[in-house]
Amino acid sequence: MAFIVKTRVLNPDDKVEVSMEEFKKWLSKFDKNRDGRISADELREAIRANRGRFCKWKANRVLKSIDTNSNGFVDDGEISMLVILAQKQFGLKIVAF
Repeated sequence: MAFIVKTRVLNPDDKVEVSMEEFKKWLSKFDKNRDGRISADELREAIRANRGRFCKWKANRVLKSIDTNSNGFVDDGEISMLVILAQKQFGLKIVAF
């Protein structure tokens, strides 16, 4: 897993615990144009960085399921839904430190 965090705590479920701030900071590395939103291509790169397979398909599927305003991006209002998916897909537990 390409998730680089300062603290690696495994909980009883063997998931890496990261703070919301750490998750957002990691995700912002893929925001190539620095507009504060994550496009399907940027999300694909994030999935690829986590050694994900079928990155383009997964990115499009994730975006379709969480993009509530249908603007084609994950923005601040939709980040909580991305967190839920990341916890399921990437073996993370995102906590408030």
